[in-house]
Amino acid sequence: MTLFNYKKYISFVLIVAVAVVTGLAVGKIYVDTIEPIAVVSAKEEDLREKDADVLALVKRANSGASATSFSAVELYNIAEYKLYHAEKYFKLMTGTVFAPMGIKQPMRGEKLHRDGKLVYNKLSPSSSSLSPSICSRILYDYETQITKINPKGTFDKSSSEIKGVFDDAKFQDYTLEQYKETFNTIPTNVLPYIISSKTCAQKKTSAVTANGDGTFSFRISIDGDYLALSGLYYAYEIKFSSGMQDPPKWVSLTMDVTVDSNFNFSEIKYVEVYKMNVSGIGLMQVTDEFVDHFEFENVPEIEEVL
Repeated sequence: MTLFNYKKYISFVLIVAVAVVTGLAVGKIYVDTIEPIAVVSAKEEDLREKDADVLALVKRANSGASATSFSAVELYNIAEYKLYHAEKYFKLMTGTVFAPMGIKQPMRGEKLHRDGKLVYNKLSPSSSSLSPSICSRILYDYETQITKINPKGTFDKSSSEIKGVFDDAKFQDYTLEQYKETFNTIPTNVLPYIISSKTCAQKKTSAVTANGDGTFSFRISIDGDYLALSGLYYAYEIKFSSGMQDPPKWVSLTMDVTVDSNFNFSEIKYVEVYKMNVSGIGLMQVTDEFVDHFEFENVPEIEEVL
């Protein structure tokens, strides 16, 4: 997280009005003396592809179409559909947060879905007072639609990997409505970004290429206002995890995505850059480099991640 000495802001929040009717209209911001935090006003459902269009892509894929016959955004949406309709899956995220003054903070995230349960562990121990540690767990029950959240676990110092310890008595129950108010989405959304023809309208995407081992890869890059749309609900998670007052100001994102021969996600590498408004300091630039690994067969038991 980079620390720049900015003057105090008289006004630090501007609203970007977003209208999605027959296309996408994004309000551009031009400010001479301050660099504002932009809050996007949009609805997730308006930014995603239409269900019928995604189903048509999935049908083509299931009918034997080659992965290279799809665009990057199309292939991402096919893999995303298959992820959210899988009986079970495990997504392991590992990476590093880079900040100014030599701050380098490890990250680990586990998202496990099976047996009608969803577990999300987000772990990032810090050795600097300028960068907060993150040790949170979210539990979701598909039957009751109740979410339990403990944002203040402790780290297991006896473990060789980053592992959290959570007191059952300190979990708070969230209804679906309360969760949406806090995170601006539903708890079953496990991918951070909204990827669609609308959020990727800059067309900064590569062609889909075969890797020669049955997998296929492509790159998606987004920046500016379009990234604020793509990160519509991820911004709420970052704000919640960091404990900051404001959501991030998005700068840039690059995703290198690999899918397997069954059109399932295999790996996604992220390089994301954003700025956080730190009280008394100003805007602090953060660069996250992490990778998601997906598993659909050898999925851990619930007890293994608790």
